[in-house]
Amino acid sequence: MSGESLDSADVDILDLLESEGPMTISSIAFKIGRAKSMIWKRVSTLESLGLVRAKKVGGVTIVYRVYEKTAPGIVTLGILRASEYPYILDFARRLRGFFSEVKVKVYDEAFKLALDLSTNKVQIAMAPVPTLMLAHRISSGRVQIIGGGSGGGAFILESKRGGSGHATTMASTMEMCSEKFKLEPPRVYKSSGSDILDSVFKGEVKHGVVWEPYAFMGRAGRLEVHPCDIPVCCLLGANRSVEGKFRVVSNSLRDSIEDSRKSLESVDAYSSLLNLPRELVKETVKSYEFHAELPLDIVRSHWAYVKASVIPDVSLGEAVYL
Repeated sequence: MSGESLDSADVDILDLLESEGPMTISSIAFKIGRAKSMIWKRVSTLESLGLVRAKKVGGVTIVYRVYEKTAPGIVTLGILRASEYPYILDFARRLRGFFSEVKVKVYDEAFKLALDLSTNKVQIAMAPVPTLMLAHRISSGRVQIIGGGSGGGAFILESKRGGSGHATTMASTMEMCSEKFKLEPPRVYKSSGSDILDSVFKGEVKHGVVWEPYAFMGRAGRLEVHPCDIPVCCLLGANRSVEGKFRVVSNSLRDSIEDSRKSLESVDAYSSLLNLPRELVKETVKSYEFHAELPLDIVRSHWAYVKASVIPDVSLGEAVYL
């Protein structure tokens, strides 16, 4: 994964700032029982991720929680570069009936989308369940899952050139797959599906966990491809900055998904949005199933894997410096 990642100490700091407001480094260290030197390092990481701001006042550093403010009526809809949202442009069109402007932003990394959703840089998102749970936690509950989405489309690629370990993306359906199948460590985080695919082709890792259309590209390159069999992937999440419209937003997605089952005419424009070949998207969209309503029973049945991918066992070894 590009940049820094979060650990439990970061979440404790964010929760503390949310509940008690701006605090000094010394106060944070005292409250959560950590050394000041460690707090300095974690605050620096959180600041680089845009989650906090540290400001020196009278020789004392004050740490503030950061939330983006947007102009009333303007929202950004975040999605991942994947074949699973043939309904997204119709969804954006419907949203324009309730907001003055709707922008669609495409991400290559679920973790980055979680950060932007938690800080209100993005107000609405189609994102993996683990990603939305991470956003909910680091935003102190400001992000909620409010609607359905897509499922399936996750696959394990196997390198023919050896390698060890596996590549995936952090706090995502791909990491759920890694946990479900207990893939050989070490776990290497990448910042996009193309990066994962490339690492498998080069033999840098034995396995790579990807989504469509990257699995199709792996097949075309004669890699072995195994399905992950995870029936829920990206669901509809939203920041509480648009809480007053949660119901109309979720209903709009439901209607768009229902209509997308009748026709895939929107694939041309959707392919252009993703900057991917039309025929590639048209073929790989078939790997997904759509959930017009929130599939809560499916989420519950996979809850152990969701939790494990938000805070996986491997994170302890990475978080502790010995």
